[in-house]
Amino acid sequence: MLSNIALAIARAVSESGYDGEQVLIDAGIDPKWAAQPDSRIPVGHHQRLWHLAIDRTQNPCLALKVGQSLPPGAIHGLGLGWLVSDTLKSAFQRLVHFQRLVSTNADIRFAETPNSYELVGQPRTLPRNFETASADALLVLSMRLCRLALSDSITPTEVQLAHDHSVCLESYREYFGCKIVLNAPQYALVFDKALVEQVLPGANPLLARLNDQAVTDYLARYDLADFATQVRRLLIETLPESGPDQAVIARELNVSVRQLQRELQTRGYSFKQLTDELRRDLAISYLEEKQKSIGEITFMLGYSEPANFGRSFKKWTGKTPGEYRESL
Repeated sequence: MLSNIALAIARAVSESGYDGEQVLIDAGIDPKWAAQPDSRIPVGHHQRLWHLAIDRTQNPCLALKVGQSLPPGAIHGLGLGWLVSDTLKSAFQRLVHFQRLVSTNADIRFAETPNSYELVGQPRTLPRNFETASADALLVLSMRLCRLALSDSITPTEVQLAHDHSVCLESYREYFGCKIVLNAPQYALVFDKALVEQVLPGANPLLARLNDQAVTDYLARYDLADFATQVRRLLIETLPESGPDQAVIARELNVSVRQLQRELQTRGYSFKQLTDELRRDLAISYLEEKQKSIGEITFMLGYSEPANFGRSFKKWTGKTPGEYRESL
């Protein structure tokens, strides 16, 4: 997932009087990493963040707040390209074409019926403990972009939600301004055909093409770096159990150890370099949190002894872990 959505969730938590940065940390998301432009987070962390945010704010309708707070640029050139599309139809087609930008687990379709157009979405793979608010927020954001592009007064003819979240039914009716169907087989926004085919006041084919190219370039960079991202993610998960074990990582990625090394080398990495960078970044993050003991951090980074961790950390920073924490 694009990390901008996670940042919006954290902001919503902060605006509700709770610690938004802490909810990111508790979900396993490094706030500094998430704040970097174009960074991404695993779907599992994203789902955990939604659960924690709703639990701490005690707001089951948090998806409405998050979806409405996202600016168009939060979804990169896709949101900006949406605003300068010829019609809502071409904006929806843009979303379908570039859906991997928002989430690699999204399955978004644009369907035509005799009387309407439907923007339909489902997770490709249903994550464990799937939080329906994550799907609702994307529908809210899509509706917000439609209104920014055309008019605040437009409404769908129907909204379909694949859950029975009746506690938010009235709030959803007020925002979307139409019939809400619960327990539907899919998540969908249904629109009148004439509305979707109407020329948008901000239509600008040149700007639309420029934003499409920006998204295309971003996805090309992401595809190149994605293998290294997967290795980092697996290292975070396996370091406490097995340490930096290439065979374990290769098995999880369904490749040989030699292929793992070759793929990383193609991207300018070695396994040791990637492991050292990740351990350093995690160690600094954990020490700055001040909640974990140095013994806990040693275990979480896959070191057998605190002395080994201490030597590595001093090589990276010039300080022992204790000295670094004391200097904060």
